[in-house]
Amino acid sequence: MKDIDYWVYLVLSLSKIYLFSVFTASVFNFNFFVINLAGILVLTSWSLVLKSQVRRWILLASLFLHSTLLISDMWYYRYFEDLLSISLLSDIGQMGDVGGGFMTLIEAKDFLFFGDLLLFAFLIFFTRTKADNTPLRNRRMWAGSVTALGLVLFIAPLASSYANEEDWLVEGSISNMREYYQLGFWGYHGADVAKGIAAATGFGEEITQAEKLEIETLKPEEPVAASAKQPNVIMVQLESFQTSVIDQQINEQEVTPNLNALKQEMLYFPSFYHQTHEGRTSDAEFITNSSLHPVKSGSVYTQYADNEFEALPGLLKKAGYETAAMHAFEKDFWNRDDFYENIGFNQFFSKKDFPDDGVIGMALNDKEFFSTSVSLMEDLPEPYYAFMVALTSHTPYNIPDEEKRLDLTGYEDELLQNYYHTVHYVDAAIGLMVEDLKKKDMWDDALVVFYGDHDSGLNAPEGELAQKADAETAPDAFRLDRQVPLFIKPPNLKQGEVVEAGGGQIDIAPTILDLLNMKPVYMLGQSLLDEEPNITVFRNGAFQYEDVYYEPDLTQTAGEGICYSLETGSPTNFADCEKGIEQAAEQLRLSDTIIERNALETIE
Repeated sequence: MKDIDYWVYLVLSLSKIYLFSVFTASVFNFNFFVINLAGILVLTSWSLVLKSQVRRWILLASLFLHSTLLISDMWYYRYFEDLLSISLLSDIGQMGDVGGGFMTLIEAKDFLFFGDLLLFAFLIFFTRTKADNTPLRNRRMWAGSVTALGLVLFIAPLASSYANEEDWLVEGSISNMREYYQLGFWGYHGADVAKGIAAATGFGEEITQAEKLEIETLKPEEPVAASAKQPNVIMVQLESFQTSVIDQQINEQEVTPNLNALKQEMLYFPSFYHQTHEGRTSDAEFITNSSLHPVKSGSVYTQYADNEFEALPGLLKKAGYETAAMHAFEKDFWNRDDFYENIGFNQFFSKKDFPDDGVIGMALNDKEFFSTSVSLMEDLPEPYYAFMVALTSHTPYNIPDEEKRLDLTGYEDELLQNYYHTVHYVDAAIGLMVEDLKKKDMWDDALVVFYGDHDSGLNAPEGELAQKADAETAPDAFRLDRQVPLFIKPPNLKQGEVVEAGGGQIDIAPTILDLLNMKPVYMLGQSLLDEEPNITVFRNGAFQYEDVYYEPDLTQTAGEGICYSLETGSPTNFADCEKGIEQAAEQLRLSDTIIERNALETIE
């Protein structure tokens, strides 16, 4: 057969993309097959100009590179449910310190992606004596025809999408996975590289007048003001804490007895959700302090640290607060030193400011971290805003055997067992911290917040955690994966209360400002204590609003998806979600404009 090496290459390349879909449980339908075939044809048809003796080795190298990128995408997808992006190059230096968690994502079967290299090598061996005498002119015509076919297959659906003014193409995509399904594997990565080059050269950064007007509506008419006497604000971010551990009992033991007890002294929000994306912990910090969304790829901390933000520490600083961040790890980890300073923290207490011994996992244990942080707060001028980032319960949940206090008989997953042990340890640390604050008369008058940064990463449907939680419906899985605890104690609160209002991390800063009788500036969230229901938007365009949850179908055009009733767990009338779909997309686009194009610097 003429050019058998190229046809075998096409089959192997498409088979690998199909294998990726199987291993990640992502979609591989006919349209996706066609767009991927088109991408491969456009990318490699030039090789048909070459004689087969040369072309075979180029195609073998291409298969190797394809496998390497696919397996990297798959490992990344298992953790983030997203694909690699060129914007993540700025995060590579941070990966070494959290690599232990990524090692748990690798499975032996993954290396099947490289099995096709052996098959293609056999083909090269058995066809090594066959000469290619096709004239150059014919080879060029054939390569041109294949290229034209690839371009038609690739451009036709895009032209149709553009003609129909589909949002993902005309107004910019809010999800990498939608681009992947619409452009195919190579189309997505090619477009991503093009956007990376455009961003590096500053192309398309100027914001429009309409965008300026939309952003300016987020600024209150009256300037930020504060009363003469303001309470200290203490906010603690808890690593990998999800709501499922609150009130959970295992073999008649409370996993979080201290947080459970705090419901009697604080406002507890059981319908609260994390909105993090690929930046995970850094995303949670960013969302909570800025009331903006995370970016589509990577982390704001590493990509946009110098841009303009009207974040909580800066606003409180203008109102006379001393602002301090506390994180017992390297100062430049995830670029925190630059970012914290930019958003208004006067001081940053990092690893060098905490004891050297007592490490659990990747950093100082949370008992010592909280104890030292309280001592540091005692020396801060009042009023102060102290923001603490805990670390003991960081994946892969390493904890000494002597600190494993729970009887987890009946649980088989060692990683899940260690997760519960670390959560139980951190809960004990919280109890000691609250006791310390009370003894030092730093509790009653303060505004105190505890919240989870993101889920445990152990919520896969086939996993032991989800099975024991009976997470059977899509809303069950959504709540298990997205709900994190939030506790707020306003100053001098007499009695705790369970607040059923739904919301997300984007609403924390506006809620704090509300309790301080201050107004948010250029923030997208709203107070959890007002009487208006909050829409909680996630990076892929999903959202929760009152008693419905919308899950977009990223393989279809924007606006397609399923509207679920959170009460019944079943699909409900799509009209109940329709209004929120565009609102969610617009909120994400507005956030992206503020962050990626540094819009506040232009406006201010």
